[in-house]
Amino acid sequence: MLRLSWLISMGISLFGVMLIQHFFTMKPDDVAQAGNLGALGLALAVPFILLSLFTTYRFFLVTSRQARDQLMRLIYLIFGVALLMVLIFYAIEFKNDVYASLGGNTHTKDSQIYGFPALNEYTNHVFLNFYTFGIIHVVSGLAATIIGIFKKPSVIQEDKSN
Repeated sequence: MLRLSWLISMGISLFGVMLIQHFFTMKPDDVAQAGNLGALGLALAVPFILLSLFTTYRFFLVTSRQARDQLMRLIYLIFGVALLMVLIFYAIEFKNDVYASLGGNTHTKDSQIYGFPALNEYTNHVFLNFYTFGIIHVVSGLAATIIGIFKKPSVIQEDKSN
């Protein structure tokens, strides 16, 4: 049941992030007139993302505690670190591609977004995309796995006074 709730939570929050990325990000050739509507979409998606992060943490905490052998726990840890490194690499590449299409970042004088805040209607998809969604969830899962590996499960001791 925990796995099902984790998958449903991940699906709903990922869907929200993808909607924000698709509908609230302006193309480089468009002109922004109404400000950053992505902030409104983010405000609606944040509760689902936080619930998803909590469910991810809980799922990996329970799973790592229930793993019978140390090898399986180590595999969780190694796979999580490898996945984190891959997601960070692709997130950086995606960011560089977006900034190249805009002529530079918010500090480059000749860019289309010079003087804008870092999170603006042209760069919503730099910060709100599959890669950052994956990174925050992998970090949540890694933290839970590490805690699950090193923290002893609490056992309720029976009353032996009878």
